[in-house]
Amino acid sequence: MTAMISVKVEGPVGLDEPQELLEELGRETGLDWRLEAVGQKGTLGGDLAFTLLEALLEGAVGAAVGVAAQRAVDTWRGRRLDPPTVTIVFQMPQAPGTPEPAQDPEPPQVPGDDVGGSAGSGTPEGS
Repeated sequence: MTAMISVKVEGPVGLDEPQELLEELGRETGLDWRLEAVGQKGTLGGDLAFTLLEALLEGAVGAAVGVAAQRAVDTWRGRRLDPPTVTIVFQMPQAPGTPEPAQDPEPPQVPGDDVGGSAGSGTPEGS
């Protein structure tokens, strides 16, 4: 069975940074990764840029690869003053006849990436 792991980088990155992450992921996981840049305008123009890195997994190595991929992402983000948001997604193959789960996977929490907060929660006081 083949599964896929994707690493999505959201935000402006330098010209060499996606290649650096690609190499870091390859070293940590031992997998061959594919790099796809989408919306490269974000590098210079301030628009949001997306970079997607993907690798195929064979067999039941998902948990170990997930830990290695997270370690590579943490190392890569640690070398940046203002690191972009990074999301790791596993797409596991379905067994024949198994219904698709109806929930989206939660992205891993990365230090410094607080989402939401108590201010402006949208619930008026006294309701």
